[in-house]
Amino acid sequence: MKLSGHLTTKEVYKERLEICKSCEFYFKPTGTCLKCGCFMRIKAKISVMSCAANPKKWLKTSILAAPDHVDDIIISEVKNIWPDIKNKKAKDHAVKARLITLHNTIYNTNFDRSTNCSSCLNACFKGIENIYNKYLKNV
Repeated sequence: MKLSGHLTTKEVYKERLEICKSCEFYFKPTGTCLKCGCFMRIKAKISVMSCAANPKKWLKTSILAAPDHVDDIIISEVKNIWPDIKNKKAKDHAVKARLITLHNTIYNTNFDRSTNCSSCLNACFKGIENIYNKYLKNV
């Protein structure tokens, strides 16, 4: 399994670590949680993890970090699809399927192309928006 498709953004990671560092279960000398025993510098980076002491402190997230490098072909596809999704809603079912496929390709995820789950679709949109902002926004 490629872990890159399961890592969260730097912002979410920093927010999670700050929450951990203020928690009564955080053991500063080793950076571990006394409740679950995890190394929080690692656990906080993995998107599907949540706080063991109190899941309401920080939850699983679908916000993933963009890969360090994206091929020109993928960037071109993001550029082509952007006009049909920039309003945060796919223009039609074909565009929705392309959006999900593109997200799955970039982030190594496996969202179902026919999903109607709003949080899944939002995660796919956010992922493509991150690539658009990183590579195309100022072009």
